[in-house]
Amino acid sequence: MEFSCKLFILVLLLPIIARCTSADSIYQECSKNITFSSNNSLQDNINHAFFGLIAKTALYGFATSSYGTGQDIIYGLTRCRGDISREMCSSCILEAADKIRTICPSSAESRIWYEYCFIRYNSNNFLGQLDTSYTMRWYSANVATDPADFNQAVEKLMGAVKAAAASRNDKFGRGERNLLKSDMTIYGMAQCTRDLQESACNQCLEKASEIIFGECKSHLGCYVINTSCVLRYEINNFLVGTTAPSPVAYAPTSP
Repeated sequence: MEFSCKLFILVLLLPIIARCTSADSIYQECSKNITFSSNNSLQDNINHAFFGLIAKTALYGFATSSYGTGQDIIYGLTRCRGDISREMCSSCILEAADKIRTICPSSAESRIWYEYCFIRYNSNNFLGQLDTSYTMRWYSANVATDPADFNQAVEKLMGAVKAAAASRNDKFGRGERNLLKSDMTIYGMAQCTRDLQESACNQCLEKASEIIFGECKSHLGCYVINTSCVLRYEINNFLVGTTAPSPVAYAPTSP
């Protein structure tokens, strides 16, 4: 497993992850090995699917695509974090697309996570299906001095951002909550891939919440990712800007 900036648990890990360059992926997974000699058409279809995904993602922050026919069809999905600009999204997706094709050159199923974007493709149709595989978490080594007050604030904040993410078209929720006793602000976000229905998004975020309120309880920051959703909070403002355009974007599908 490769972590962003090659760090795991240090004092307040999450801001360190955020300061890494856009070229640093958080994690990647390659599977379903194929060879060029045995299946050139599948390799070509992966490349064609990427062309459509990259173009649409830069405009809308999300895209799905399929290319090919029969056993050689490839399905793809991309998403950018909902608070970043189109320029940041485009830069991240281009970097992710280049890296995933470099490190997984012979895979019919791959996925890669960055701080600001995510790419996945597969020879099986996964679109619209909840997938909580490859769940990972990072958390701050520091804990709250007033755990009861802090945990209550995190619970309310996470509840709000999860509800927003599940109900919005762009499947992204963000927010903040002030703690007067501790003189601090907690920032939070939740995001699902936009191919999910509200109920599936809720289910994904609830599973992430089990880690937030289990392993991460009382810690000053926690970041949980899986294939279909992301949930995060911390006391440093990691959020970037306004919410990205919300229309669902679908890349062209081959006949």
